[in-house]
Amino acid sequence: MTIPIIDCITHISRTADNVIGWGPRFLAEDLITQMDAPRTVLGEPNRRIDKAIVFPAFAETAPTSTLSFDEQHSYVLESVQQYPERLMGGIVMHARLWNDEVHETVRRLVTEQNFKMLYIHPSLHKYWLPIQTPSEGESSKQMLYPLFETARELDIPVLIHSGEQPYSVPATADFVAGEFPDVKMIIAHLGTQGEMFTVESLLVASRHENVYVETSFAMPHMLIEAVHTIGPDRVLFGSNCPPLEPTQQLLNVEEALTLEPPIGMSLTFEDTRKVMGGNLARLIGL
Repeated sequence: MTIPIIDCITHISRTADNVIGWGPRFLAEDLITQMDAPRTVLGEPNRRIDKAIVFPAFAETAPTSTLSFDEQHSYVLESVQQYPERLMGGIVMHARLWNDEVHETVRRLVTEQNFKMLYIHPSLHKYWLPIQTPSEGESSKQMLYPLFETARELDIPVLIHSGEQPYSVPATADFVAGEFPDVKMIIAHLGTQGEMFTVESLLVASRHENVYVETSFAMPHMLIEAVHTIGPDRVLFGSNCPPLEPTQQLLNVEEALTLEPPIGMSLTFEDTRKVMGGNLARLIGL
């Protein structure tokens, strides 16, 4: 059986995302059209992306949003119910909205509605991840530890946005990864939308076996660096569609990993398929 291709991070919304600047609405049907676009992957023609984890557009969860937690995730829930074979739900958790009622809703979404992942975005929601220094870390622990404890309770990974100063520097994930070694954490975008923080994300992942990295925005030579540093089993394909286009992001992974040096690293198709979906399937219990 061919290992499925699974996209770790996509966004859908009925309305335009004018907070991040991604523009027009992007419906579940638009995403599935992108997933089914004609492409050849690892020699297989017409290879679709089998499944994707879908999150709300960031405009829905931004600090300026007037929507409740349930309203922020209503379209994702509707779409997962409509397309259960293709889409799995993801929760963008604005930590300041957390309370007992939200905890119960998260538990229900995961146990009953095929939601598979929590996503935290320190840059968008303006907070620091917990660090060891009491004077700077205590309030962050009070706000964020319940999220990680819930992820442990429900056995789902936490996707952590990274890429910008000051809140989303990859090194800030180091302490919480050590505090919750039984919670799988994914550093999004391989540390950065470019290159500057990628090495830092790999330093964190090399220190903690519960830390994975996701590939969207990654430079090809840094994808190679990731596999060299932590191996192919903790690298996860993601497109971040929109604004990025899935085929380009998927073929970026294929070329970087499978082409011969000096362009690629001659990784086997078997290990490349792990990156494209096998690792995530294992991580979320498919």
